[in-house]
Amino acid sequence: MAPDFPAAHSMDSCWFAVDRDGFVAYFSTGEAGAMPESGYGGEEASGLEDLLIRDLPVGDVLHDPNGHRLPDQHVGQLGLHPTDDWQTIVFLNSLAAVQSDIEAGRATAVRATEGYAVIFPRLTAEQVRRLTDSGAVRASDFYFDSGEGGAGSIARHGIYEYSHLCENWIAGPYGRSLVPARPVHVDQLPPNIRRNLMGTRFTGWTFAETVHIQPAEHWPCQAWDASWLGLDGKRHPFPGREDEFVEQDEED
Repeated sequence: MAPDFPAAHSMDSCWFAVDRDGFVAYFSTGEAGAMPESGYGGEEASGLEDLLIRDLPVGDVLHDPNGHRLPDQHVGQLGLHPTDDWQTIVFLNSLAAVQSDIEAGRATAVRATEGYAVIFPRLTAEQVRRLTDSGAVRASDFYFDSGEGGAGSIARHGIYEYSHLCENWIAGPYGRSLVPARPVHVDQLPPNIRRNLMGTRFTGWTFAETVHIQPAEHWPCQAWDASWLGLDGKRHPFPGREDEFVEQDEED
């Protein structure tokens, strides 16, 4: 019987980790992101997410342009095109090209770790041309917000947010998309939650300084694919799945 790799192999899921200084991060797997076998993951992590959003105070967040790209990608325009169905976040070096949109209510300025960030409910072809011609765009991406004014985002409750960057083609790195203005320390959480969170601790890293993370480089992990993409841009087999990894390479 083939091994089963639940939670992160066929549906969106999540997990948590703690950094060297005791701050907490939330990781959204998408369909393919690797998930550590220890700590809070899957349904337990979803339950913890609901608990933290319910119990922790709401604060401000900063959007990180670098967390929307892979480590070896140059900062640039990522997916800037007209859309009626999805919000778009655009990172810029200057607000001059979007000032009229902000004043007219067609866009909302939000805080960023570098430069400026603006959220568009929709993007017209004219706006895309204007933004492109300005030369001020450094990155862009779809923007999904689960609550009015961002209230549903766990980052607004003091938790760093990372998202899987490789869609569903491989278990790739995670990028830090949101930085809480006032991070929550693990000591602020109940003792039983603290104990479980310590199962996934980065002893040598801090989330404040780490934009990209590949959990398979730190812990035994689960994923639907036989391999994972390292921060070095190279594919590596999961332990025990080397034969499957070789077969995939031969098919490719």
